[in-house]
This record gives sequence, structure tokens and C-alpha cells, in this order.
Amino acid sequence: MSERIHTTGLERHTEDYKPITGRSRYVDDQPARPGRPAPLHMAVARSPYAHAEIIHIDLDAARALPGVIAAFEGATLVQGMRTLEAIPVPGMRTPERRPLAVGRARYVGDPIAVVLAESLAIAEDALDLIDIDYNPLPVVTDLEAALAPDAPRLYENLDSNLAFFHQIRGGDIDAAFAQADRTISLHLINQRLAPSSLETRACLFDFESGSGELFAWVSSQAVFRARDTLAAFLGIERKHIHVSNADVGGAFGAKSNFIGEEIIAALLAVQLGRPVKWIEQRNENLQAQSQGRGQINDVEAAFQDDGTLLGLRVHSLADMGAFLTFATAMIPARTSSMLCGPYQVQAVESQMRGVFTNKVTTAPYRGAGRPEAAYIVERVMDRIAHELGLDPAAVRRKNFIAPHAFPHKTVTGIVYDSGNYQAALERAIELADYTGWRAKQRQQRATPDAPLLGIGFASFIELSGDTATPAQGVPREAATVRIRRDGSVLLQSGASHNGQGHFTAFAQIVAEALDMSATNVEVRMNNSDLPAYSIGTYGSRITQVAGTAILLATEAVKEKALHLAAEVLEAAPADLGLKRGTIFVRGTPTRTISLGELARMVEEQPERIEREAANPANGAPIEGLAAWRDFSPPGATYSSGTHLAVVEIDPDTGEIQIVQYVAVDDCGRILNHALVEAQTHGSLAQGISQALYEEVVYDQQGQLLSGSLMDYALPNASMIPNFITDFIETPSPFIPAGMKGAGEAGCIGGPPAIVNAVLDALTPLGITAIDMPLKAEKVWMLIQSAKHGK
Repeated sequence: MSERIHTTGLERHTEDYKPITGRSRYVDDQPARPGRPAPLHMAVARSPYAHAEIIHIDLDAARALPGVIAAFEGATLVQGMRTLEAIPVPGMRTPERRPLAVGRARYVGDPIAVVLAESLAIAEDALDLIDIDYNPLPVVTDLEAALAPDAPRLYENLDSNLAFFHQIRGGDIDAAFAQADRTISLHLINQRLAPSSLETRACLFDFESGSGELFAWVSSQAVFRARDTLAAFLGIERKHIHVSNADVGGAFGAKSNFIGEEIIAALLAVQLGRPVKWIEQRNENLQAQSQGRGQINDVEAAFQDDGTLLGLRVHSLADMGAFLTFATAMIPARTSSMLCGPYQVQAVESQMRGVFTNKVTTAPYRGAGRPEAAYIVERVMDRIAHELGLDPAAVRRKNFIAPHAFPHKTVTGIVYDSGNYQAALERAIELADYTGWRAKQRQQRATPDAPLLGIGFASFIELSGDTATPAQGVPREAATVRIRRDGSVLLQSGASHNGQGHFTAFAQIVAEALDMSATNVEVRMNNSDLPAYSIGTYGSRITQVAGTAILLATEAVKEKALHLAAEVLEAAPADLGLKRGTIFVRGTPTRTISLGELARMVEEQPERIEREAANPANGAPIEGLAAWRDFSPPGATYSSGTHLAVVEIDPDTGEIQIVQYVAVDDCGRILNHALVEAQTHGSLAQGISQALYEEVVYDQQGQLLSGSLMDYALPNASMIPNFITDFIETPSPFIPAGMKGAGEAGCIGGPPAIVNAVLDALTPLGITAIDMPLKAEKVWMLIQSAKHGK
């Protein structure tokens, strides 16, 4: 384990005060710009059918309602508009999809028409006056049924509902199965989830026709991507689009991209010359916001009698929903590449089929392909242990990649930068008193009518950071650091903050590099006009990638200050030190100059320092005692960890109680323990919730049965256990400070740890399979069937 980075004592989130005291300003709280009228409210008419031709739309009655300014059908607004783009995967078929449905609705909630009114209440009343004539069409929601030759097709120009076929073969899979002492087969389901952030999608646009400037306030994970999307769809130059993130009430991957309605609201603001606001309602959010997961995996594993895993053969179906968003197809492709987990697997064959269904699209949700892979691998590891009568911890030890074997290239072609997987496992075993729990389990199994006690492991990897090679001349992350004449520092970052603690972390990075208090660092972000850049806040990438850009910019401005101070103090730069905002000559403590004084000198005599080239992100010059730096890592980082869950099941009710949960994670060097703890707790809540509670449910006609929070189960605080958390620190060689991502571990490790624990508890009954979510009635029915031999 490596030495922890020194911290300044700034452990609390500096950004917590506003949300805790109710002073946050979300999109819906934004006032009108000075001299501009109040915004119009946009409401969206949505299809009640999962699949239907749109025969006719009558908007006359809606337009006649007092207070309604305009109403439009989709075909009118998107005529000639470009289609939504998607990251390609091999063999992908991308049907045309525009921001509103034209001619055909393909899922319940598909946006058909919009109304603009002076108030939200009037806009919603007007929706009831829109008369839409539909011709219902056959529906398909089941993934396997969607691929049948006679299945209803979502797109007439395609010969099937297959969106893509993606195959990975690494190693000799046939030899692995031929050499195996044993094989097992599992059928696994990773159910659909609704991201369900506290704040739904939201946007406000204001276009000044005189100047041609578009101002946007959004709830987004990527303000620069939002700017670029608006430029592409509206035909406005990027320099005339100004995107600001309001305070964001959660995102979890689902706010990385616009998928339709936001683009229409911006278009109408431009066309009408009035501000337009759209705030998604909760029922809309559950119907029409992109959802996560949605995979079926048929798994075969080949292994030896000593527990050595030889090979995996995985055939999967991934639910694309009705259309492809920016990253819809990329998520299941990522799952295939990560099937080795933290283990030395000799061979992997993965066949992944993306399938169109009459449901809303899927897209990144916290974990984004990694939870699905970890669930496959960790269910396999526990099943191997069960089949061989071995301790599941011993099976994992047997197969771990050794700490000295990094960088390690898997048979699926990805490169792990660093790791110490056994250290995390041993620490989890120690913290949980694993031996004690096994003894208690034996005792309870010998006691009639005692609760069923089970222990489950999950050891996993977490891809984080950046994997793609940046385009030539285009940064992935950039920041500007400026020393001001009062001695304070201004940091301008391109990141889009949505609750992770970036203001705290970024101030800490600058403060430590300049040896000053973090209270003297002002952090600005969430604005596409800043001299900075970011591709977005997702993939647990910001602290390691944006943080490195900030560190590089801080070191650059420090170097400038030292060289100028050397000139003023008539000393060599190597003889200078910096402490608490003051540069001094070592050995001559009276010869000093403050950073603020140096900044004043540069402002008044700019020729005293070499001027930097223009900022590549926007062409603006870098003036004053400041530096702009960008950073693109040479490869992804791979965090890891082991989670251990202990559960008790009431055999009379099927109720599951988590009596202990231990999470030991390795996210490289830890910058701020309080922030990492918070990320761990949040992701564990969502991971445990997937295991026990959450599930998006559609019926055979494509109607959403989980369309409200009365029907879609989100846990409250009493339903989430206390956690024991600890950390291993294995630095990444790809990041100067050694950091890795920390934001998604609980969503990756939580589901398999809980499911493995429940199956371990049910082992005496001969139960070896169960699908998430593990609701009490499902568990109870399995127990009853086992007891009565059904």
C-alpha cells in the first residue's frame, strides 16, 4: 500500500452549505435575465402507445386556449434537422432518430408534440386538448422474442430488430473447455433501472435575436458537449452559445447527453425570440428518460477441480430500447471487454447482441457496463466454489492477477494499469471477521427455525478515466489557474459539477501545490465560456483527469512566479522557496515577495513574463500571472475492490436483512478521504438497491407498470445498512498523482455481493439461482418450492 497524499485538513465539502440550507439554485429557480421577458413553459405530448403510426395531430383546440403561445407537432419542428448520433460499435445499425417522433411512436412516452404557454399549468391543460389519431401496431418488449424471425419490427427499413452483433474472442476458448475438469452454466438477468435523480431533466434557453447569442441554463454532466450539440442542431456557431450549469440535483450518467426535448426547447427559444423553459415531470422522467442496465447473459465457465478458472463463454442480449443515444451501444460492448475481472482467465468468448424493443432507450447509468460484467464474473466465482465445496475466498485467491504482474493485458485486449486485488480481499475478510461469521453460520444451520445466514463476496475492477485517443489538437480536459493581486488564486475548470465535491477537491489540489490555505482558492466551473474545457463528468474521470490538468496548470503558474521572483529578488530560481503565499530566498528569510505582489507587477508590466499562446479551446489569450494546461491520459485506470455482505433471511417471510456490509476499495492515491467515503456510500446505496428493490417493469403491450414512485421502489435511509469501509492505495502510473476513479464501486460490487450472500444462505435448500431484485415474495416462493419439492 502506498503512502497517502498529504491533505490540508479541508475534509468537509465546501459546496455543502447551499443544498443543506436550501439555497441551491436549480434550473427552475433561475430568474429571467435583465430586460428579458419571463420564460414560456414547454410541455410535451407523449404517446400512450408503445408502437403506433401517428395518423393525424389536431392542435387547434390547444392553440385556442388562453395563455397558449404556440403548439407544434414533431414533423413541423424537426423537418430537415440532423439525427441523433451514437458512438459506433462494429456492425451497428443506426436508424434515423430525431428529437421528436415523426410518423411513428416506438415507446410509451415517445415525444410527439409540444405546447408553449405563459404558465406550466396552462401548458399542461393544453396537452389535454391535443387530439392525436393513432393506428396501434404490434409491440415487442421481450429481448428473445424481439429477435424471432416473425417479431414485429420497430424499423421497416431493417430486416430485424438486431441493432448490432459484437464478438470478442481472446485465447483458445475451445482448448479451455476441452481441458476443463468441470463446466457450469448460468442464466443471469441484469434488470432495467431508472436513474431517478432527485432533479429531473431541466433546461432554460434565451436567444437574443439582435446579437445572435444563445444563453442556456441546464442540468448537465457536460456543458461543453451541450454547447456543441446545440451548435450542431441549431446551426449556430459555438462562440455564440453560452451554456451554464445550474445546481444539479443528481445525474448518474443519464444527463451526459441531450436526447431530444432539450434541443426542441432551444430551437423554440430561437424561433420565437422568447426564453423557453422545460422542466421534466416525474412521470415523464420514468417514461422517457434513458434507463440503465437491461441485459440477459447466458454464461458457461470452464474450470479445474482446484478452482482455477480456465475460460468463459458468454452469450448476451442487451436491451437498446427504441433508439440509440450517444452511448447506448457502447455500454454492452464495454461489458464484453471486462469479462476477465481481476482474474487470470485463459480464454474468453463473448457474443453480444443489441436488440431494439418498444421501450425507452438505455444509456449510461452509474457503472455503465462494468456492473454487468462484474455480476457475471462474480456469480461464476461463487458458483465454482459451491460446485467444488471450496471457500469462495480461496477460489478468488487462486485466480487473482498477482500484484507484480502489472501492467497486465487481458485476453479481451484491455490493459490494467496497476492493482493489488488480494490485499483488498484480505482486508475485507479481516474487517468482517469472516471466520467468526462462518462459525455463526454453522451454528444457525444446526438450529431449527433460525434465520438463514449467508455470506457473499464480490471482487471487481472498475474502469475509470479516459480510454479514447483524443482528436488531434482537441483537449479532453483543460483548466486555467490565475494568481490575483490580492494573493488569492482563481481556478477555472471545464468540469460540470453535479454533487461529487469537485469544488473541494480542486481547491485542495491548487492549495497543496502552492502551499496555501484552500480558502484562498476560488473555484469556477459549470460554464462553457470559461478558459477551460471538459468532455464531461462521467466514468469516474474528473478528479484524476481534470485534477491533473489543474495540477499541471498550477505547477506552470508557480514556475512563472518563481522565475519572476528570481529576477526581482536577484536570486536563482533553484534557491527560492514558496510558503503560505510568499516566495523567499532560502537562507535569507528577509528577502521575500508575495504572490499577490508578483501578480500586480505582471498586470502593470505584462512584458515581464513570457506570454502563453492562445487558449486552444476558445482562442482567447492567457494574460496575467496565469497558465492554461490540458491533460489527456495515456490510458484508462482500473480501480478495484472486494465487498463482503452478510445477510439473514427470515424463512417465514422471505425478508432479507443485511447484517453487515464491508467495502474495501482501491482507487489509487486518495486525495480527500471524506469525498471518497461519500462516493462509496452513494454508489453502495444504488448498488444494494438494484440487488434488493429497483426494477423497471413493462407489460407485453409496452405499458410501463413502474411509472411512478409508488410502483418503482427506491429505498429510504432505513432500508440501507451501515457500511464498514476501508481503502487500499495502489497508484496508477498513468496519472501523475496516482489517482484512480472512486465514483461507481458500490454499483459494481454491491449487486453480486448481495446476491451471492442470499444464495449462500439458501444453499441448504438446494437453491442455486435467483434474479434481481431479491424481493421478499420472490425469496419466500423459492423457499416454499424447495421445502415442498416443487
